[in-house]
Amino acid sequence: MPAREKPPVPVALRADAATREVLDMADGIDRIMGNRALYARMLKRFRSDYAHGTVPIGAALADGDTILAHRLAHTLKGTAGLIGAHRLHQHASTLELAIRTDPAAQEAALAALAAHFDQVLRLLDQVLAGGAPDGFVLDMPQRSLMQDPVLLARLVQLLVAADGAAVDLLEESGASLRVILGEARLAQVTKAVNDFDFDGALRALRQAAD
Repeated sequence: MPAREKPPVPVALRADAATREVLDMADGIDRIMGNRALYARMLKRFRSDYAHGTVPIGAALADGDTILAHRLAHTLKGTAGLIGAHRLHQHASTLELAIRTDPAAQEAALAALAAHFDQVLRLLDQVLAGGAPDGFVLDMPQRSLMQDPVLLARLVQLLVAADGAAVDLLEESGASLRVILGEARLAQVTKAVNDFDFDGALRALRQAAD
């Protein structure tokens, strides 16, 4: 008789406080209206996109390209907040502010960000080990995907805040937004967001509503 396969190891949402300081999965799932499968994909995307941690930001600062460094820190801040990595979000915000207003504080802010980033990446490696998202067992009620008004409200909220997480929202919810806005309007909004022209993206959304 063939050996029975072991079930996937559950990922506990109600982890200890120290773990939640690194990654609060319950909060991350709540931010996307309880869509656990989407959250699992977001974690994999985050781990892939930020495989090199703070290296790109450090390289931009070393090259004197503060515009790029600021944009990278801003995008990281938004993405970290979206997945529930609150301390990473805070460190990215501190570095973003230092890049904009206090060059003398940049090195210390980058070092603090890098140290915590390593913790986040190590935890993600543990969470994603074993074939996630297939192995994800997230102990919280499944809620429906965002309804149209909620999705648009979330996009507007991110654009008003000039939050780089709008890039991820457009990618993850592109199919729904295409139905709501139409192909041409979505393309305008997406281009503006990818160019970090958040005001332009808002104007395109307002035109869609007219």
